[in-house]
Amino acid sequence: MEVKRERWGSRSLFIMAAIGSAIGLGNVWRFPYMTYEYGGGAFLFAWIVGLIILGIPWLMMEFGMGKYFQKGAPGVFEGIGKKWEWAGWWPVFVAFLIVSYYTVIMAWSLRYAIDSLTMAWGTGQAAAEGTTGYFYDTILQISSGPTDFGAQVWATLALLAVIWILMFFIMFKGARVIGKVVVWTVAIPWALLVILFIRGITLPGAVDGLNYYLSTDFSVLTDGGVWFAAFSQVAFSLSVGMAGMYAYGSFMAKKSDVNNNAAITTFADSATAFFAGFAVFSIVGFLMHALSVGATDVAASGLGLAFITFPAAISMMPALNGIIGAVFFFCLFFLGLDSAFFLAHGGVAAPLRDKLGWSLKKSTLIVCIAGFLLGILFTSQAGLYWLDIVDKAVSFYGLLITGIISCIIVGWVFGAKKLREYLNSTSDFKFGAWWDWVIKLVIPIAMTFVVIYGGFMVDIPEAYGGYQIGPFNGSHIIWLILGITLILSFVLGRMKTKAPKEEE
Repeated sequence: MEVKRERWGSRSLFIMAAIGSAIGLGNVWRFPYMTYEYGGGAFLFAWIVGLIILGIPWLMMEFGMGKYFQKGAPGVFEGIGKKWEWAGWWPVFVAFLIVSYYTVIMAWSLRYAIDSLTMAWGTGQAAAEGTTGYFYDTILQISSGPTDFGAQVWATLALLAVIWILMFFIMFKGARVIGKVVVWTVAIPWALLVILFIRGITLPGAVDGLNYYLSTDFSVLTDGGVWFAAFSQVAFSLSVGMAGMYAYGSFMAKKSDVNNNAAITTFADSATAFFAGFAVFSIVGFLMHALSVGATDVAASGLGLAFITFPAAISMMPALNGIIGAVFFFCLFFLGLDSAFFLAHGGVAAPLRDKLGWSLKKSTLIVCIAGFLLGILFTSQAGLYWLDIVDKAVSFYGLLITGIISCIIVGWVFGAKKLREYLNSTSDFKFGAWWDWVIKLVIPIAMTFVVIYGGFMVDIPEAYGGYQIGPFNGSHIIWLILGITLILSFVLGRMKTKAPKEEE
């Protein structure tokens, strides 16, 4: 008997789930800094080009192949041909490794949200200048290097356990429940971003921050760096290359409009990132004003922006410090939550169920337990070092390389034209033959450029991060992670597929 596939409760719930999976921490802590660093309006131009010629077609491909085969990533490539199934498992491992440390960052966000209520790191200029020490010494209790694991940071570990328990209860009944939850977990961070924006633009110096954010230097368009930044941001932000979008596409109704859904998801994600920049840089501008320093002294990306720059700005605010701190860090938490259960459910649990015949509850429970256990590595005092290494291995190399391989197999083996005609048959607007060549050539070439320019040219001549782990350096560990996950992908690809069990 054929088991009924999970389904979204409605098209609007699917769109909200897809938007939630795409909108993540990078919208707040990566995109605004990229815009500032790479010429403001010039970066926006390159980014929009990337969205149109790379982002929407790539997302269409993953949604469309999942819908066509009614399977997650491994089942899609098994459907193309058994010998290609490994190409679907490699991004599953990418998704699993990403969510194992992504949830730890969410735990830090929760810790900061709680600490904000009492302003545990203090107020005033002295506290602002001490936020670096608070993050590294109090929150992380960081050790001397990746081989010095030290003790567990128990507060982080406890919050990590809470997050995985929460995620299990969101995921174990599948897409229908996820769709209902995601309405709130998408709406809440949007509302919190609006609060941050309103507070930010009312602070002294906000206009200077916004001027830095949007100042335009079109001369940078001749530099490969801005195109590398724009193209990589498109891939990272849309959550492609992480297996989950295939599964989310497979939960669509058979007459769903993939083309429209991909466009809506892309532009909603992009609009959120652009708006987040106003909230971020208005507060960065305030910090510049309060400390009488330039943008280069306070503008940061990633963990530095979230856990050092923003707490410093919150310390210097004339009023509502604790409330704004809690708003910001709860915003980060909810942004991370949607992406986390997208990775865990669509990226890992759904493919395991398709392959091994497990029930939804069993596959979800095993993924949650395994993700928590691996996350223990990142809650040790050496956790930040390992997070940095694993992040480079999977969210840069793994995501992009598996994306390149997927586009080549779909474009040349399955047939880009065949997929385009299938997508156009249920779409309000049609894509022409140019789309075929985007999948077959443009995306693989563009992403190969990103891998070489931002990866191999840096990490082959010099050891990544300067890390030394026994006889291996940071770059060696990256290649080792990629190699092991590739081998495991071939192993899983050779195993026999079992029919999933009917849910109770």
